[in-house]
Amino acid sequence: MTRAGITRAVVAAGGAGTKMAPITQVIPKEMLPVERTPILEHLVLELRDAGIGNVLFVISSRKSQIPAYFGSGERYGLEFAYRVQDDGAGPGAPVLDAEVWTRGEQFVLAFGDNLIRPAPDRRETPVQRLLKTADPGACSVLTAVFPADQVPAHEILLGAAPAPPPDGGPVTFGEDQLDHTGARWVHACAARWVLGPFVFDALRQCPPRANGELYLIDAVRQWVSSGHQLRTVPLLPDDIRFNLDNWRAYEDAVAFFRG
Repeated sequence: MTRAGITRAVVAAGGAGTKMAPITQVIPKEMLPVERTPILEHLVLELRDAGIGNVLFVISSRKSQIPAYFGSGERYGLEFAYRVQDDGAGPGAPVLDAEVWTRGEQFVLAFGDNLIRPAPDRRETPVQRLLKTADPGACSVLTAVFPADQVPAHEILLGAAPAPPPDGGPVTFGEDQLDHTGARWVHACAARWVLGPFVFDALRQCPPRANGELYLIDAVRQWVSSGHQLRTVPLLPDDIRFNLDNWRAYEDAVAFFRG
């Protein structure tokens, strides 16, 4: 159990991996190896080290390799469950699909294609720092803070940010920061959230985008615009994060850890 009493994590791992085709037609991107270990196994160990005991993997029917590899979770000292989702309804859909499983409790949401590590000389991981901010009824998100004119194309922007705090402490994010026009720094979501039951109603009230997909970031931004605040926990400058949804990032990660 975490310090905040959070024991459950939902892992979203259902994406088609089209940016890494054709290999993702036969092996999920989350199962590609980094340091001879599947990307998704790095996440499992990260969650276990943070005190999580129960994990729900939301996967597509094309990813039978994931339950075949991880099984019940017994060898990790964890309990695993699986939910199959094939409707292509967007990154908010795995959250809605987990509503019953979360039992009305706060939970961690982690996206399975992001590999995150603390700096080598730091014992506390970014997700452990994130969990320390958890507060009933609130929402927390791990972020990467970028200069506004240097945001990588694949990042999901949350809004304006102050200059990166040197200690990585939590920063309150409110409605006035949603518009990042003219901002020097911006928050990008870094694939780890602490969410509560509020998120399910927020997602149901959020209209899908033109492509029919439902996005968690749209629901959270709409929730913030209605007067709520969330806590952002910025990655520290020497924390390690790779968003492994494309070949360039994957090759960079393999080279980084090999070196």
